Amino acid sequence: MKQLVTFIATLFLIQTAVHAQGHRPNILFIVSDDHGWGDLSPNWNKTEVRLPTLDALAAKGVRFPNYHTVPLCGPSRACMFTGQYSTENGMWRGPGKQPLGSPGYRGIKRNVKMLSEYLSEAGYKTGAFGKWHMGALDGEVPNDRGFDQFHGFLAGGHSYWITEKRSRIMHNRKPDPMSKGHATELFTSWAEQFIRENAAKDASFFCYLAYNAVHGPLRTDKSKPPSAPQAWVKKALDRGVSFLRSDYVAILEHMDHHIGHLVDLLDELGIADNTLIVFVSDNGGCTMEEGAAGGRFPGNNGPFRGGKATTYQGGLNVPFLMNWKGRLPQGVVSDAQTMHCDVFATLLDSASITVPKTNGKNPVRGMSLMPHMLSAGKKSLPERTMIFELWGNIGLRKGDYKLWSQVGRDYSPDWKALVAELQNTDLALYDLRKDVAEKNDLRRELSEVYTALKNELIDHLANVNSEYPGARNTGSRKSEEPKTNDVPPRKRPSPEQFFKNRDRNGDGVVTFEEFIGNPKGRNVPALTNRFKKIDSNGDGKLQLDELKKNSK
Repeated sequence: MKQLVTFIATLFLIQTAVHAQGHRPNILFIVSDDHGWGDLSPNWNKTEVRLPTLDALAAKGVRFPNYHTVPLCGPSRACMFTGQYSTENGMWRGPGKQPLGSPGYRGIKRNVKMLSEYLSEAGYKTGAFGKWHMGALDGEVPNDRGFDQFHGFLAGGHSYWITEKRSRIMHNRKPDPMSKGHATELFTSWAEQFIRENAAKDASFFCYLAYNAVHGPLRTDKSKPPSAPQAWVKKALDRGVSFLRSDYVAILEHMDHHIGHLVDLLDELGIADNTLIVFVSDNGGCTMEEGAAGGRFPGNNGPFRGGKATTYQGGLNVPFLMNWKGRLPQGVVSDAQTMHCDVFATLLDSASITVPKTNGKNPVRGMSLMPHMLSAGKKSLPERTMIFELWGNIGLRKGDYKLWSQVGRDYSPDWKALVAELQNTDLALYDLRKDVAEKNDLRRELSEVYTALKNELIDHLANVNSEYPGARNTGSRKSEEPKTNDVPPRKRPSPEQFFKNRDRNGDGVVTFEEFIGNPKGRNVPALTNRFKKIDSNGDGKLQLDELKKNSK
């Protein structure tokens, strides 16, 4: 009873303070890029990265080490801004160049309202600085999506050293060739200017600061210059950080230093006690594995398997914390299972805006974390299912259990086709309480749990409303043109010719990689099964005799 009274009193004080100051709380929303869970020391002590600003924000705020997201930049951001899964909001992959109405269009649906639009309509001054990566077409850019100001780049990556010749920087809707310098420093300075201007007007602001730190390009060999300022690289090397990690570590520490400038600025302007600070990474860190998405970079995902672009925990589980000086409890570490969609609901709730039940034609999946935080974690979150999909890679989390599958990128966003494939696919089941590295598949030992979760996943995918308002199709990559008999069937090459075409290095065998070729647009799962069928001795290489005997 005492705890309930304390919670109600705290909530009352917050509401009273907001009304007394005559405006809603400011929001400083900071996103890092490809920043692995293990490179935030409160999460994982086996890191050389030193982030004193973020460590202090965590120590004086609320940290969520069990936060999950989609493992790719664009979809992750879209989920945070819409409160929906990437299967629902339209951003099933990073934004593309296909216009609305064309097959394969990928972008946030036009009837889905973004967080920035809600806040703008509520009277917030809104500014986005740094990386956007939620669409570059008409109707998709920040100024079309509720932002008064935008200064940054629209695409997924950018050089850290911005010059006139190497610049895709935009200021609102126009190219900005005049801005020069280091990206982290420029983005911070633009955010600082925005905060100062609105603080002077006593206007509530929503400042979205999306660094490209620690996304590639990064130096991993000595023939290339570092992406971080040399002084920061030297600091890392001088204290024993390996060369391979030095640029990566320096980029993160340089970013943390500049976040510190903004935290000091809030104190200087006297607005820290009315500013909610949110820090989160968009997805897991890139790894040094061959073929790693985003390049081979030395990210640190702690004890987790996988990294960026995988639906293992290394791709899904990332740093997340909130700080609100004098309002949120200090030093709270919540093990509650949270996710990207919760950012949308929490920020709306913090601004006293009612969280909608639907967005477009699909449900809002996020829930506000404010009651949970204000109670110092004592007000628990209900158990729920969290679903993450990327290119046919599946991650489903419910309680301690994790369902995982990789069926191939050909299916997104053809959810019906994905459902059909999943029906006949064995997924893996992990108990994350005992097996955070996802090594022990328990689907046979826990068959009832496995069946229930698989049915829940299939039910979700089968009932997604995939309509793209304004589009001429559902967004499926499959052609909807009627089939005709006007084109003669393509003649299949002989086994000898096929073998010659695939044996690209001429060593007399065909490896799995040679057999698949360029995976883009190909049914990789089906090709994988065919390769295994042909490879009768199971050595991972095809001989011409095997091909001739088993490919009929």
